[in-house]
Amino acid sequence: MQHSNHSTLKLIISTLILATMLTGCFGAGGKKVITKYYLIDPVELEALNFISDKPLAIEIIDVHIPQYLERFQIATRIGGNRLKFSESNQWGENLRKNLMRTLSRNLSRLLSTQDIGTPQNRSLSSPDYRVQLYIEQFERDADHKVRLSARWQISGRESSEPLGVYSHEMVSPEIEDDDYDQMVTLMRQLYGELSSKIAESIVFEEHK
Repeated sequence: MQHSNHSTLKLIISTLILATMLTGCFGAGGKKVITKYYLIDPVELEALNFISDKPLAIEIIDVHIPQYLERFQIATRIGGNRLKFSESNQWGENLRKNLMRTLSRNLSRLLSTQDIGTPQNRSLSSPDYRVQLYIEQFERDADHKVRLSARWQISGRESSEPLGVYSHEMVSPEIEDDDYDQMVTLMRQLYGELSSKIAESIVFEEHK
């Protein structure tokens, strides 16, 4: 009798575990939910036209993003100071690290140099310029447009004091509701534009 009760208990537990797993795979109405994963990839950028004695060495000190963007679920604004996090549309890795790596590759193309150091990939060279980027907003707003607001500072080889502090704001065209493919594509384009602005500020400091 005890053996029968034990088998029944095991069957109940197994059924509950299976039900929990299925709940994670199916959304409302029993439809299967497929999670999509995204990255902000580098864009095809033409090198800036400037004169330098040698390829510049650049160090990206850090890329700072708001804490609410540190989650894997992609954030959007839905009005009334409210955020929505999508369970079925997520970043493929930590967004800050993704943006750091992508900025490095974008700057490498724009400034025609392979000597770009980051906290994850340090350069052996002494940097000519250091970049610190602060992203203040980077998500789809309640008006269905992506907004990228950022500021950054450029410092030189000799001192950590900034040579210049810059800022830039960009807005995308309107996005169809819940079209995450289009949204991430526009985010990638805006981040490429921001990378160009950062590269231009480095060239400006170089030719001061």
